[in-house]
Amino acid sequence: MVEIINDLPEYVAAYKASGAISKQEYDQVVIRRVEQVASRFQQMNFLVLLETGLDNYSVGALVDYVKVSFKHFWKWNRMAIVTDQHIVRTGYAGLSHLVHGEIRTFPLSEYQSAREWVSLPPEVR
Repeated sequence: MVEIINDLPEYVAAYKASGAISKQEYDQVVIRRVEQVASRFQQMNFLVLLETGLDNYSVGALVDYVKVSFKHFWKWNRMAIVTDQHIVRTGYAGLSHLVHGEIRTFPLSEYQSAREWVSLPPEVR
């Protein structure tokens, strides 16, 4: 299940994932929200709260995640990935040198810190 997190600044695309994630659900919820934010702002922030494993994402959802990431490559400013999965945090930390913007990872216990950091206004680069 994917749910939009709405109580953040309008330049933040944010979602919570739990259980199984289908391509259709990811497209209808996450991709739609990212496109809305991208159409309104020169730079945007992103928050992902993962309460599920990547093994619960369908292949189609993962492919769409990669596609939307590259589509808006220059718009990404801050990306907060919140999960207790060490492998996911390590993977994103490694990607931080390859992407535009800054990626920080947080364990679930630091969700509030992630929200505060990703809520900072984007810096125009």
